[in-house]
Amino acid sequence: MTDHAPKLDALCVLTRAHYRSAMTLIDYLREERDDSIRMDAAEACVLAARSLQRLAEAAAASGPECGPATPAADPAALAMSNDEIERLQSELRAAQQDGERWRAQFEERQQALERMSDAHERESGELNERLRSLSNDLRQMECERDEANEERHKLQLKLGSYDALIRDRRAERADPIDYDAPPAPTIAGVIEIARAECERVAIHNAAPKEIEALDADEKASDWARELWKGLCALNAYAKEAKFFSGGFWEWCEHSNSEHNVWPATAKKLAMSESDTVMHDGKLQRTRRFNVDSQIDPRGYIHMKAHLKIAEGGGQHIPRLYFYDDTGGRTKLIHIGFIGPHRLVPTSQS
Repeated sequence: MTDHAPKLDALCVLTRAHYRSAMTLIDYLREERDDSIRMDAAEACVLAARSLQRLAEAAAASGPECGPATPAADPAALAMSNDEIERLQSELRAAQQDGERWRAQFEERQQALERMSDAHERESGELNERLRSLSNDLRQMECERDEANEERHKLQLKLGSYDALIRDRRAERADPIDYDAPPAPTIAGVIEIARAECERVAIHNAAPKEIEALDADEKASDWARELWKGLCALNAYAKEAKFFSGGFWEWCEHSNSEHNVWPATAKKLAMSESDTVMHDGKLQRTRRFNVDSQIDPRGYIHMKAHLKIAEGGGQHIPRLYFYDDTGGRTKLIHIGFIGPHRLVPTSQS
């Protein structure tokens, strides 16, 4: 019996070590998600615990070296204990091998999962980059579409204005205004007739300035004809403005009017003043003219657009300042000034 004591003692130590290893593996695998590995490892732990219990019982029966003192066993019982020990050793080795196999399977699956995660991150990054590129392309296409729609809208408005003008022209058999010659030989006469016949042009009572001096000039008759053409052009534009896309300058450039239109050139027409004039308080005040209170409750506004009745830089040549309200409440062209250039000087005057 004493010959078996060292063997049992060593086996006890080995079994405890295997048991601790099995428990460590179980604690490690419990944190994982693979239910099949966790269940198999639990079964191995139970098997190891049972083997330890049987070995402890066998050691206790074999002598004081491995357990508490017990009555001596007979040879047959000792032989059975040796067989049991061999069987337990075999079961422990099998359990250890299963544990190693399960650990290897777990590590293999863990590595596969990491590879899948890396591949997913790469694919996700590529997809996000592609999505950003497509989003940028979409925004660019939307901007181009909006610009194209805006241009198409402008062309439709212009086409609609031309169609409306053609219909109106065909419906009108005669125009009561004679656009070819002024109804009076003087500038004062042109102003009075225009007030009566140009129904879309409102000439303020305070607009004419030093008209007698202009009529006394030897070029007065030429100026009168030009003034009449300008007033008639403004009147015709005011009639057609609701069908036309653009201002007076664009109308002079593109109108199919049968009547004389005003030349859309820098020598004959200005739709604004220079920056020098607009930033000079004194010069700007000379462009402040009376107007209908429907335009401004104060009764005056600063006008920039003007007709150059005569070309050149002379201080006595006539100017006509107007305000376009064809798209506003009155639907009229308002004349704020008709008089010599010297009353509306520039920085070079």
